[in-house]
Amino acid sequence: MKTITINGVPYLVNETGQVFVYSAVPQIHIGQYSADTKVITLVDDWEKRMEEWVVHYRNNLKQHTIDELKKAAELQKAT
Repeated sequence: MKTITINGVPYLVNETGQVFVYSAVPQIHIGQYSADTKVITLVDDWEKRMEEWVVHYRNNLKQHTIDELKKAAELQKAT
């Protein structure tokens, strides 16, 4: 697997050109990459395949943001 970035978005691509969501565990196959045209063609149900991962990602991002804001507030109080 190698990482490619298209329009600022990282993807994982295997040796046959299958495209997977970057950092998803387990891997989520969402399309096919053409090295000739440098274009990803998404599978028809890519949104359905990603639903659960997107919820997980957003929840983790929200919790991380809350934790970081608490740390920043504590640092401001200390100065």
